[in-house]
Amino acid sequence: MIGAVIIDDEVENIKLIERLMKKECSTVNILGVSNTKSGAVELINKVRPNLIFMDVNLDAFYTGFDVLEQIEPLDAKVIFVTSYDEFAIKAFGYNTIAYIVKPINKTDLVMAVNKTITELEHKIYTKEAQLVSLRESINYDMRQIIAVTTINDIELIKVDNIIYLSSDSRYTHFYLKDGKHIISSRNLGKYESLISGNFFRIHAKYYVNVNYLHKIHKEMGSWYCEMETGELLTISQRKYADFLKFLRLK
Repeated sequence: MIGAVIIDDEVENIKLIERLMKKECSTVNILGVSNTKSGAVELINKVRPNLIFMDVNLDAFYTGFDVLEQIEPLDAKVIFVTSYDEFAIKAFGYNTIAYIVKPINKTDLVMAVNKTITELEHKIYTKEAQLVSLRESINYDMRQIIAVTTINDIELIKVDNIIYLSSDSRYTHFYLKDGKHIISSRNLGKYESLISGNFFRIHAKYYVNVNYLHKIHKEMGSWYCEMETGELLTISQRKYADFLKFLRLK
């Protein structure tokens, strides 16, 4: 729904706009009306409309421009509906979508409102798309970082920097590409549930990042992962076939 207000000192024009909106533009919800400058400022600041139907002359002392100058900052579209055509140029300095001279032409007003609806819906769609993109970006970034609980600290580690993880009873050892070794107070199963992608559990003890795999090595009847850093990590017989499938080697 598009929230709108009507600012006009002529009751008949207010009623006409209300009837047209109800009949022709059902997505427009009239949030309130006012026929004075002070009442208009208070109303607009309170309801924060998307659309303002604005008369130019409200009384002998104030105009619709005075209202727009005094309201709190607001990104609302304005449709001027007035008996005076000489203010059109000035009006378009106020985020004006249309300037309609009374008597109100139904077709012109409906076209102006539909144009407003289209622009506002596009803005909403754009903001929603940006929000989705931001959320995806945040979620992506969060997937690239893992919080590792140690005895004294919580360290944030980039997943891409992990060469492999090693289980030691209820502790987990992190071996990083910069040579750093971190011991976490949580077990390996916890981190296996948090880290996926290029990682594979080759053994009850080892969870390896295949990006750092140099080769699969056989020695004395057993298979090993030889990492780029030179470590040999045992591949369990039970995991071997699944590991080859993971690497698309089988």
